[in-house]
Amino acid sequence: AALWLTFALVMKLSGMLAGVVRWRLLLHGQGLRMPFWYMVQSWFVGRMFGIFLPSTIGLDGYRFYDSSVYTREPIKSATVIAVEKLIGFLSLTFLVFLTFPLGFRLLKINPAMLAVILCALAVFVAASFLLLLSPRVIQVLVTVIPTPSVVRNKIDKLGAAITAYSSRRGLLLAAVGCGLWVHLGTVFTYFGTMMALRAANTSLTDI
Repeated sequence: AALWLTFALVMKLSGMLAGVVRWRLLLHGQGLRMPFWYMVQSWFVGRMFGIFLPSTIGLDGYRFYDSSVYTREPIKSATVIAVEKLIGFLSLTFLVFLTFPLGFRLLKINPAMLAVILCALAVFVAASFLLLLSPRVIQVLVTVIPTPSVVRNKIDKLGAAITAYSSRRGLLLAAVGCGLWVHLGTVFTYFGTMMALRAANTSLTDI
């Protein structure tokens, strides 16, 4: 049991570190730099706030605050968090697409419905991924949206920040890879805990 609990702990910590690395990669994409261990500390402080706040508001809110203060670039820092959330949702949807057939017997969905769901997920993942790699559409929308002259400069900065990754696709792909491991780390954490408890008639495919 101790061995499996240690495995679960390592997997959980590796998932968290993957989240920190993803955050750092996206900051680099905006031309921002923060020390790695400073970011690790910021991440865990955000996790502490996350205990008391719904969803990921505590973690994301604190990281936005901390990175804004450190870099003095609030718009770019906000863009990093927004792109990170999109990557997280995209990574999770991609994993659902790959693993959904494993739950076929658990959910008792007929084959036709399964095919429709998988096709819908495939289209969503492909469209989101292409938009992430070539976000020119977002830039155009930001440009054409009528806004008061007082905030026009900030809107233009936001558009530039959103499209900053279009010329750094390798970095963005690495961030997506980290996003996948964040969720896989959670899966293996549950698996290690399950093995430590010696849960009967349950396998990794169930998790």
